[in-house]
Amino acid sequence: MKHNIQVSNLFGLKFYLVSMQQALEIVEEFIINFEKPRMIFTPTAELIVRSNEDENLRNIYNSSDLLTVDSYVVYYAARLLGKDLPEPVSAARLMLNLLPIIHKKGYKIYLLGATEEVVNKVVENLKNHYPGINIVGWHNGYFDLENDDEIVNDIKEKKPNILFVAMSSPLKEKFISKNINKMRIPVSIGVGGTFDIIAGKCKLAPEWISRIGFEWFYRLCQEPRRLYRRYLITNTKFMYIFVKEVLKI
Repeated sequence: MKHNIQVSNLFGLKFYLVSMQQALEIVEEFIINFEKPRMIFTPTAELIVRSNEDENLRNIYNSSDLLTVDSYVVYYAARLLGKDLPEPVSAARLMLNLLPIIHKKGYKIYLLGATEEVVNKVVENLKNHYPGINIVGWHNGYFDLENDDEIVNDIKEKKPNILFVAMSSPLKEKFISKNINKMRIPVSIGVGGTFDIIAGKCKLAPEWISRIGFEWFYRLCQEPRRLYRRYLITNTKFMYIFVKEVLKI
């Protein structure tokens, strides 16, 4: 990597202290100077909690080629711990910022994840918004991870520059890490629920809501039944992890 990027241990993970612009440049560098397959993840507070409980998930994150802080909640916690973090680089905003570059440069992309209806809508919306965008393949995210050879082979044959994986965790992490060397493509990025945003199924939080650390609440308001228990438990556990980090100082 040409960029002299600082890596910092935080909440048991090795985060790259990058701005959004730096992250975009690094993704392009991985494509242009393709030497080996790269994987990128952006853990939220919830996934930091999970990685503290799941050694396999933690190892995947710590072996990734770019690991960024996803939300302002984690960003502010990191700053309070004295970490010189430029800004959060979330999965959704990373993908949305990459799309104009992908369109302009003609990079090839493959979309994997969400339901059949959602991923088809994503393809339709991207083609309408970015005429001529080079989408070489897509597939829903509902398949057996133990029998994924057909999908892996399809991705390998289509030779995308970037694979966007919009599956829940730890499925997207397991799929990418398990198959990264088989697929032999420059960049694989875990983008969680980003396909739902592009498909119009849910909305991305406005920047000001993200900045005050309430992006999780904005999402909760859109899907209360599905998310309330997750956020109630996760936020409590994340506060515990944060306090443990404070006591180390």
